[in-house]
Formats: sequence, C-alpha cells, structure tokens
Amino acid sequence: MSPHLYLRKPLLFASLTFVMAMLASTAIIIKLEDSANQKEHLLAYDLARAQANALQNNMHKAISATYALAGIVADSNGRIRNFERFADKILQYHPQIAALYLAPQGITTDVAPFEWREHGLGINLLTDPVRKTEAMLARDSAQLTLAGPLPLTRGGTGIIARLPVFLDDAIDANKPAEFWGLISAVIDLKTVLADAELSKLVARGYDYELWRIDPSTHTHQIIQKSPGFKPGNNIRHAIKLPNVEWTLDLTPRHSTPFSNTLLLYSSIGFLFSLMLAYLVQLLLEASRQRKSLKNIIAERTAELSQRETDLRRAQRISKTGSWSIGEDTQEWRYSEEASRILGYPSGSKLDCSSLLQRIHPDDMPAVKQFWAQVQAGADASIEHRILLEGEVRWLHSQYDGQSARRMGTVQDITERKRAEEDLRIAAIAFEGQEGMLITDAHRAILRVNQAFTRITGYSREEALGKQTSLLKSGLHGASYYEDMGKQLEANAFWQGEIWNRRKNGEVYPEWLTITAVKNASGKVVNYVATMLDITQRKATEAKLEHLAYHDPLTGLANRRLLIDRLQHSLQAKSRSNQYGAVLFLDLDDFKTINDSSGHGKGDLLLQVVAKRLGHSIRKGDTLARYGGDEFVLLLEELSDNIRETAIEVQMIATKILADLRAPYDLEHLEYHSSASIGITLFDKQNTSAEELLKQVEVAMYEAKSSGGNSYRFFDKDMLDIVNTRAALEADMRQGLLQEQFVLYYQPQVNSSGQVTGAEALVRWQHPQRGLVPPSDFIPLAEESGLILSLGAWILKTACAKLAEWQNSEDTKNRTLAVNVSARQFRQNDFVTLVLDNIRHYQIDASKLKLELTESLLVDNVEATIDKMNQLKTRGVGFSLDDFGTGYSSLSYLKRLPLDQLKIDQSFVRDILNNNNDAVITRTIIALGQSLGLAVIAEGVETAAQRDFLQQQGCLSYQGYLYGKPSAELR
Repeated sequence: MSPHLYLRKPLLFASLTFVMAMLASTAIIIKLEDSANQKEHLLAYDLARAQANALQNNMHKAISATYALAGIVADSNGRIRNFERFADKILQYHPQIAALYLAPQGITTDVAPFEWREHGLGINLLTDPVRKTEAMLARDSAQLTLAGPLPLTRGGTGIIARLPVFLDDAIDANKPAEFWGLISAVIDLKTVLADAELSKLVARGYDYELWRIDPSTHTHQIIQKSPGFKPGNNIRHAIKLPNVEWTLDLTPRHSTPFSNTLLLYSSIGFLFSLMLAYLVQLLLEASRQRKSLKNIIAERTAELSQRETDLRRAQRISKTGSWSIGEDTQEWRYSEEASRILGYPSGSKLDCSSLLQRIHPDDMPAVKQFWAQVQAGADASIEHRILLEGEVRWLHSQYDGQSARRMGTVQDITERKRAEEDLRIAAIAFEGQEGMLITDAHRAILRVNQAFTRITGYSREEALGKQTSLLKSGLHGASYYEDMGKQLEANAFWQGEIWNRRKNGEVYPEWLTITAVKNASGKVVNYVATMLDITQRKATEAKLEHLAYHDPLTGLANRRLLIDRLQHSLQAKSRSNQYGAVLFLDLDDFKTINDSSGHGKGDLLLQVVAKRLGHSIRKGDTLARYGGDEFVLLLEELSDNIRETAIEVQMIATKILADLRAPYDLEHLEYHSSASIGITLFDKQNTSAEELLKQVEVAMYEAKSSGGNSYRFFDKDMLDIVNTRAALEADMRQGLLQEQFVLYYQPQVNSSGQVTGAEALVRWQHPQRGLVPPSDFIPLAEESGLILSLGAWILKTACAKLAEWQNSEDTKNRTLAVNVSARQFRQNDFVTLVLDNIRHYQIDASKLKLELTESLLVDNVEATIDKMNQLKTRGVGFSLDDFGTGYSSLSYLKRLPLDQLKIDQSFVRDILNNNNDAVITRTIIALGQSLGLAVIAEGVETAAQRDFLQQQGCLSYQGYLYGKPSAELR
C-alpha cells in the first residue's frame, strides 16, 4: 500500500485500526481473567500454608514439654521426685497444656496440676479401649503420638500427646534400652487453635475445615471448621504432626461475577481502541507536517555547518578550544582545536581518566580539585601543565557553571608562560646576592637592586638620578678611573677590585664588573654594573693565613712558622757574629693530667703555659707550639760571646722553670706541673734548622731522664744516647709482638718462713742482649706509652698463673701481687680489663693483689678511690708499694680501700745502720697497724733485718733472704 494512500484517507485507516484493536482487547481480557483465577488460587494456598505452619508450630511448642519431662525421668533413672514442682514450672511456660501425666509401664501414677488427680489416675493406657491405640503406637514406634481430639473428663476438647520413655541399662551399655512408660500431656485444643488464629481466614474471605483420619475408625474426624464451609473445589494443605497428619481445607467465601469483570475489561478495551484510532489519525496528519519541516531543517543545518567552520577557524587562530561534558560527567566532547591542543587525533573519544594520564604529576592535585568543581557545577579556572611526547605544555582551562550546555574552554598558553619565566628569571637574577645598577650613557643611575642598597647603604630613591661617583672612596687617583674608561671604550667590559665608600662613610673592598650595552648602531646606551662586597672574603683570607702559621689552641707560632723563622735566622747569621739559641720545652707528666682529668683540662693547661712563656721572651723572639705539650723558643741576637750567651740563656731557662712550677688554677681546681728544657746555641757555622731541632730535642730528653724540672745544654754524646733509646723502643715493640717478655716470681713469706704468695716481676728475654732488667726498659715503656700493652700482658699472664696455682692443693692459697703503673690505672677501661681476666681464668679474686705507687695519689684522687672500690667489692686486694718515698697524704690514705703497706727496700737496706731509716720503718709499721692494714717489707736480705722487723710488728717479708725472682716459684 502506498504511503500516499494513508495520507489521503486517514479516517479509513483509523477505522481499520479500531477494529483490529477491539479484537486484540478481547483476547487480552480472556487471558487476564484466567490469570486472576490462578492468582486467587495461589493466594489461598499461601494462606492455608501460613496458618497450617502456625498451628504446627503451636503444637510442637506444646508437646516440647513432654520431652523436657522425659529428660528429667531419664536423668533420675525412672525414679522421679518432686514431680509436681517440675510439672508446675513446665505448665507455667506452656499455657496450651492443661495437665501432665506420668504412666510407668503405661499405668498413670502422677498428674499435675493437683486438681486433675481425681481423673485419670490408675488407668492402664496400653489396655484401655479408648486410649490403647495411640498408646501402643507410641510405644511400638518409640515416637511421640497425638490422640484426639477427645472430650476431656473435666470438660472441653483436648489433644493427648503420649511420649514413650526408654531407659538405658546402667550396667551394660550394649544392652537395648528398656521401655519405662509413657508421659502424657493434655493439650487444650481450644487454646492451640486460638493461638493459630484460624479465624483470620474467615476475615480474609475464606471458609476452612481442619480434620483428620481417626486411627481407630479410619473415618473423617472434624477438628474445627468455619460455619460457612462447603466441600467442593477446595485448596488443601497437610499438617505433619508426630505419628499423625491433620489436613486444612480452604474455599473462597465470595467471588466477583464474571460478567462484572468482563464488562469492566470490555469498556477499557473499547476506550483503548477508540483512542488508538484517534492517535493514528493524528500521526498521519503529523506526517504531512514533518515532510514540510525537512526542507526547513536542511536549510538550518547548512547554516549551522558554516558557523561551526567559522568557529573552528577562530579557535585555531586564538589557540583556544572548547569542550563539554555529558550528564554523567565522564564522557567529554572536544572541539577540533581542543583535541589538537591536548594531543589527540580529531574525532577521538576522550574521557577524564585518559586525560589525567597526561597531566604533569606536580599539577595533579590542582587538576583534580578543578575537576571536582566542574562535577559540582561550579565556575572553575586553572592553569596547569601536560606532557606531550616528552614536551611540557602549559594550558589554561576554564569552565562556566552557568552554561546550559556545560561547556568550558582550553587554551595553549605555553609561549606566554615561557615569556613570564624569562621575565621571572631576569628579575631573580637582578635581585640576586650581587649588587646591580644600570646607568645611562652618562653614568647617571637609572635602576638599582636590593643587594646594592644592602652593600652601599643607599636606598633606591637616594641613588636614582645620581652619578656613580657617589660611591668613590678617594683611595684611587684619577688615572685609575681613566684606565677603567679606556678599557670600557675598547672592550665594552671592565672587571677588577676597587675600594668604594658606603653611605655611612665606611670604605670597603669590592669586586666590580661593568658591561657596556650598545644599540644596533654600536652606540653605548647603558652601563650594567655588578658589585660584590669582598670584605668578608678579605677577612677570611687573612684568618686562613694566620691559621696556616699559628696554633689554633694557644695562638702561638706553629711548627711551619718556627722552621721558616729559624731558617731565616740561620741565613741572617751568615752576616752576623752574634749567637742565637733554641730552647725545646716539654711538660712533665702532661699525659697524666690528660688521662686523669680529660683533654679539656689539658688544653686549659697548655693555654696557661703559653701565656707564662710569653712573659719570658723578648720582642723579636719566637715562641712556638711544636706539637702536643712541646714548645720551642727561638732567641736571636743574644751576644757575640758564647760564654755570655750561655749564661743569658741559662737565666731565661731558670726563670721559665720557676714560672711553670707555680700552681695552675684550672676552672677552680689546682694543678701542679713542671717542664724539661733542652738548649742548643747556634752561630753562622750552623746551617740546618732540622739539625738544630734534633739537637735541642736530644737535650730535652736528657733533662727529662734526669727527673724533669730541669734544663740541659746539648752535648754530642747525648745524640748517641737518644739513638740508643730509639733502638731500644723499637726492640720493645718487636718484643711485645714476639712474646719476648716473661714473668719472674719472688716469694713473700710470713714470720714462720712459710710462703704465702709472690710478687710478679717482668723480665725481658732479648734475643741479642739476653735478660734485660726492668730498670732498663720500664721508664722507656712509661714515656713511650708501651706500658699499657705491657701492663695488660702482665695482668693476663699473672691471672693465668693464679689459675694454675688454684689447681694444686699446695699452692691454691697463695696470693700474687701485680705492679700497676699510674698511667695504666688511669685508663677508663682498667676495671673492665681486670674483671674480664678474672672471669676468663675463673680465679679467686681475693688471691689477686694490685700494687699501686704513691704517685697515683697526686692527681684526681676521687677517681682513683672510685676505681679501687669497684674492684674491692669484687674481692681484689690492694697494696701501696714503695710507701714512704712519695707524696702520700694521710687524709687520702685513710680513705683508700688498701689491704697492705709495703716498706720500700731503700729503708730496709740500712735499717740496722741508719737511725733515720729505722725510725721511718717503725712509723710505717705503726701507721699500718693503726689503720688496720697489713705491712710487708721488701729487700730483706739478712736474718738480722728480718728480726728487727719482726720485733717492730712487721710479720711479712720479701727479699733475697727467701729467694731471688725466678720463672717458677718454689
């Protein structure tokens, strides 16, 4: 059929539509009626099932009481007591139950509540004609069985639940359980049915009948039904109960006449068909109008296409693209220029996630905030970067939240940003740390930066328009500025150091760079000057130069400057007949102060010594710190007579020694010190500074070896002594590595001559010199610091010997005395060293006795006492060696945790011939006794000496009388 026919006869086509719609409506009405009937049937079935489930739950709830009572019977092995009390509690929780019966072997014996006792007791349920059917069924099936409905003796109708109870044999677990009897529960049928609310079915338009098959008669027994129930096309639902099945039948009470429903549906179908026919007529008429609109749309489309072309051209010229977002804010639509700016092919489908991958990581938070504003429909604007093929591009994006089309723009602003960055860098450079000024061709100041103001003191307002001569210091002549002008004219550049003047009149050094700026024709139009204040650099250079030639602690000349001046003095002596002198000074026992009081106190002492020495030299002489605690004085132009020179230098050395012996107040603590001085004289015959320093150091060591606090002039024989000493020190180091040292043991005895212990004495078994006595190497070990390694070895070896003695019954009670140097004792880890050896060799600490000298008590007595107490608490003993020869203070002596005083052999040697030695010995013995200390005398060589000591109360001895030191103690 041609479309034109529809357009010419719309009424005919509408009539045909009406007829076809009526036919379709009739078929639909019939289908709907069938569907309504099926729905009604399903609804009735659901109601029957719901009510049946409610009734079933109520019955199960009621009969659960029998199980509880059966559990009590089983627990009491059939001999239940207090039945009434248990039954009353069960009845309280189960209102559906009217009474509970116990029927051992089927005969009812107990009932609750009490008022039911007059009915039903003594009945044999298994033989009673009325009751036996359900009772026997319960027993034989071993399951709960329901009987009834039955009329109750107390009136009403009830359901009887009978639960069989079987008891296990208490002796034989494998024996089958025996039938005990029945538990019966009388359930009030009216209460159960009321709780099930079957009456609600009538309210919802259904009649019902609840019935069962009587197990005795096998007939239809009605339990309950509504008055209007009629058998017929019923909806049936079975209710499963223990050993019985009840049935619930439902039938609708009223139904809507088919004619009324059909009339309603027919009316609706008629109206629908009529409206459809009318709609078809309208559509045909609209079709004619649509055809006429096509021409109008084609014209408008061509016009819109031309406008879009013009817009794309305008966006390309301005590098600005447009975009819009969909309703879900996920899909974006871009113009052709926007796609080009973002680096996508024209026509690509873009979304937010793909675009975010191109955002510069540093701009991601800001872009996400922009996007959140867009999603919220708010106005938003942002400048950010994107990464396109490794290149960073700057974009400006803007969104108009008021736009109905949800549109925004994106513009490429990379070139603008680059220009801004160039300007920013130029501004930062101009406002850098260096002062800058720009002048015109006539040197009138046009512009200055903040650094210029900071350096010169002139503000921008004060400097603008002024000539650069404003900064002239007056220290440079006219020729200086003329040369600067000539270089600028020739090279358009000048750089150099210049002295300028600040606003406050201060003259300062400045590093100045001037560049001439020319126009296209080569004419100078501006000068750009950069200035750097080098005042600090000049001061730093001077300070560095001072540090290079001076000691940072004392401010004295250092070794480098000393040698330089000494060499200069030797060169000057070639033209002079006057003598010079070099004094090499070393502090005595400086390491002791450092070890006991710390390097801070040592540094303070060196500074005070430097000041005192400064008062002893003349103007023109050189005082230098040579290193550590060593100082050197260079005295020049003394005399042309060697004798007069020696006398003058001797007087200077004597004064220095006296000055350095004076007490030192170091942070309110008093210290004492002295020095050893080596002296050498030189004239024009001496040519080497190194040789002079070597000579004077040799002389210093000679003074130190004589006991310190003295001076010595250089003698050539001294050099041989120094060389021998150096060789001996090298041999000692090698001896420690090769274990050339051995311990000898000299016995210590009591008054009866019994050996109580020994003193460990170190010997050096030199491969060439043989057995070297300690007097030849112990002082050197003290001076060189080797005493620390040697002392650690002695302590370790002595502890090993004690461990050996402990394993023998004859020697296990012997003690062993070990000498400890003051320097070794002052080491921070000395206590740890002793205790580690005791633990390692597992020795009795009370058998180890450490012998200390009185020199240990000169400085830092408190630290000494603390260390002694730490070891004393672990059992280690202490003996004060060479007592009476040093500087013992009785006030400190009584605080020391000593065990023994040792009388020095110098007193024992002449004890019989020298009254003074005898008196000192008696005093030491008396002092020891008064302090509760043991006393031992060393150097006992004769029986007469021993007898004298014994008479005075000294009961322990050591010396050749009892044996010389040997490798093995006998």
